[in-house]
Amino acid sequence: MTTAESVLGITRARESSAVNTFRMTADPPVFLRGDGPWLYDDRNRKWLDLVCGSGTSNLGHNHPAHLKALNEALATGILHTGTRLPSPFRARLYEELISILPAELGCIQFANSGAEANETAIKVAQYATGRTRLIAFEGGYHGRTLGALSLTDGARIRKPFSLLHEIVDFLPFPGSPGNDGNRVDTCLAHLADRLDGLQKVNDLPAALFVEAIQGVNGVRVPPDGFLSGVRDLTLRHKVLMVCDEIWCGFGRAGRWFSFERTGIVPDMVTLGKAMTGGLPLSAVAASPAILKAWPPGIHTSTFQGNPLACNMAAATIRTIRSDRLLSHVERTIEPVLERFLRPLDALDCVGDVRIAGAQAAVEFVDEFGRPNPDSALAVAKAAQARRILVYLGGGEGNSLMVVPPINIEGAHLSKGLAEIVTLVKENCGNGE
Repeated sequence: MTTAESVLGITRARESSAVNTFRMTADPPVFLRGDGPWLYDDRNRKWLDLVCGSGTSNLGHNHPAHLKALNEALATGILHTGTRLPSPFRARLYEELISILPAELGCIQFANSGAEANETAIKVAQYATGRTRLIAFEGGYHGRTLGALSLTDGARIRKPFSLLHEIVDFLPFPGSPGNDGNRVDTCLAHLADRLDGLQKVNDLPAALFVEAIQGVNGVRVPPDGFLSGVRDLTLRHKVLMVCDEIWCGFGRAGRWFSFERTGIVPDMVTLGKAMTGGLPLSAVAASPAILKAWPPGIHTSTFQGNPLACNMAAATIRTIRSDRLLSHVERTIEPVLERFLRPLDALDCVGDVRIAGAQAAVEFVDEFGRPNPDSALAVAKAAQARRILVYLGGGEGNSLMVVPPINIEGAHLSKGLAEIVTLVKENCGNGE
């Protein structure tokens, strides 16, 4: 079964309709191999991957370090032993993660997906504090399982389900549509008022969940002072602060983790996506006082800490360090994104261009300044016709997002962005 026709036929017939396979087009490409930033379809045509598996393939495809790590683990013949037995690969990854995290976050619990990591953080926060309430932010994305979805903003994906809405408060995030614009002081005042009110009735939250950069919401970076203000308030009220780094971790923001851009140290960090480059693995990092507070077996999962995934994650960290990829993001990728995409901000159909490290969002609006998801989709489809894969994000699906591997060569990225710029201008009617 290697032809696109057979793959698509079986997938259409047998796959759940909840999966995104056919959301953008009825005939998505079928890829048979990958190499670096490139994917190759069943006709051996080369596609530029600026989606990275929704932010997972930070080192691109077929990376030698990942293949070596995978083969090393496979050679042992032990594909998994569960969590009741220690694993050399799991132990190695603990040490690698601790080496890139703040010293305060010296304890790790693994999970399988980003949503599971956030579920873990919810549960350990409630256990450690004895409280139940949670705080999240407008525009935030933390996953689709019921607990994580309860922290995720968005009526379309929340409405059909029974969530933890009675114990979750959503507060304004600076720059998100529908709140007080970029007013950091106003957003912090909302948080301070809510915490003061909850303290008066002895119902303070167990934890506050926040993304230092809202990736899925269209690369929304809060203005200076917001996250430090949030940290001050959580410390004052003894509320655990959880930074969700599932999208932005492992170099995407030009740092190991996006919260490092602000100078704060949260109580917990949730990790996932780019850890392994493709295998399911996520993690929660916190102090031993938090993650060693609960008893053995109270929260576990069969496949967490799988040796193959752990060894690939360790290889990810070593490669980012040895190849100086954080510097590459800062000195090459971000400047290239700025050079090509920033001028689009002048177009009438573009409401904003946001860039942070190795990620960018071009937000489309209509003539009245309202979100225009149709234009974003049209450009994404036009890019696909030119064999360039881009991501659709933002609260209304009106942001065209570029999410390249963090080791992509500047020349390859420049060529792809030049074509995207042309397509955006053609869509806006401003092309020449």
